[in-house]
Amino acid sequence: MKKEEGKKMENSNLTSWDGFLGSSFLKAEDLKNVDQIFICKNVEFDLENARPLIVLESEGATSKFSLNVTNSNFVKNSGINSPKELIGKKIQFRISQAFSPNAKKEVDTLRISKIE
Repeated sequence: MKKEEGKKMENSNLTSWDGFLGSSFLKAEDLKNVDQIFICKNVEFDLENARPLIVLESEGATSKFSLNVTNSNFVKNSGINSPKELIGKKIQFRISQAFSPNAKKEVDTLRISKIE
């Protein structure tokens, strides 16, 4: 079985529309303003990228955000001892530029700017 086929089977839960209606991942273009506050509702493990994935809620909408090395270092340096300690915390982001190997150019990306 190819990896893609396995991935489709893993996501074949037909009890909700989650995963079928566009991306649930938070992107730079989704950030309404720099004061927007997200609450971390859960922490999961992103199997595809082998990193923590935080489940965020803001204004009634739920999004996921995979913590890359830069954001993981910010969280750790903010005094958060483990990914699970993010649950219940208020998180704010800023938009930054980073080089995308896929796009082969600088693109907007989200960086965590504040944790309370």
